[in-house]
Amino acid sequence: MSLTRPTARRLGLLCAATVAVLVPVVGAVPAAMAAPAAHQGVVAGPNPGGTMVRTEQLASGGGFVEIYRVSASHYWGRIVTYYGTGVIDANGETAALQDNGEYTFLTPQGHFGDWIAVSGKNQFRGPGTFTIARGYTAIVEQTGKHQWRAKLKRPAGGAFLTLQTHAVDDGHGRLSHVYAGEEIVDPGGKAIFVVLSADGIITSFDPQAATGGEPPADKCTATRVQSIGAGTLAHMSNRPSGPRVSFTSIYDDGKEGPVLMPLDKNHPALPADAGILARITGANTAAPELVTRVEGGKGAPEAVTAFPAVPKGCRGTGTSSIPGTSGLPVRTAR
Repeated sequence: MSLTRPTARRLGLLCAATVAVLVPVVGAVPAAMAAPAAHQGVVAGPNPGGTMVRTEQLASGGGFVEIYRVSASHYWGRIVTYYGTGVIDANGETAALQDNGEYTFLTPQGHFGDWIAVSGKNQFRGPGTFTIARGYTAIVEQTGKHQWRAKLKRPAGGAFLTLQTHAVDDGHGRLSHVYAGEEIVDPGGKAIFVVLSADGIITSFDPQAATGGEPPADKCTATRVQSIGAGTLAHMSNRPSGPRVSFTSIYDDGKEGPVLMPLDKNHPALPADAGILARITGANTAAPELVTRVEGGKGAPEAVTAFPAVPKGCRGTGTSSIPGTSGLPVRTAR
């Protein structure tokens, strides 16, 4: 998902482009391997319902994910990029997607991660023994043609978790790489996300290192969707790490697609050639605001929309309360 950030004028051309399907990890039917594309994207999927609890930005900066809660063991995400929308559904088991080296990961409890895999840093090709996130050890072995497993060992030793995966022939001589993914939680409640591919590549991610130990997202994120004119919607969220906003619009075919680029405290304003005005003010305060001007040109008044307030008791950083696990089972990709 290493995407070029389009302006409003360029967006129509990008959304009309043909996109390839993201490769599923767990909990999805294997798809045929798509031919390499300059920009792989996502395709529309079913909407499992539920209530939106927060938004998360993609590590590539090319879009965002709206996280929905259906039940205590069923979360799903609506992925919005410049090239389309898609669904990642963690219904009772962990799910993840991979697109051009960017991994999107979601557990049934709503724990989310998105990271760029970098060879030799957070991604390794087996066979071999590798040190992955938070000092865990991964012993990656090939067990057959297009079949791999990884034994994961805690930094202090102890039991292993084994990931097993394989590739599937789609009946037309093409292989689909099936992935196995798992969230591993240590006795102190700190977790890492690990994904093993059917070509022996293992990648990992430390969500606490990425968030700085931010409080649990569902309890400490406030969201709202605001119309800002000309059929454009602002998807606003506010959490202790600061405000975020992404923009979508309804196209002539009735489908909702992304426009412009997401904003946060590190990128608080659209560029001058974006076609509309949008900026976040007060991003480092308890009362950030979104300032927009979509219609009427430079002389038109600006609209100011307050971000929803971060829930009480959530201001500042804290320790994530990810539940511990008992035992380390074998996880086999299906």
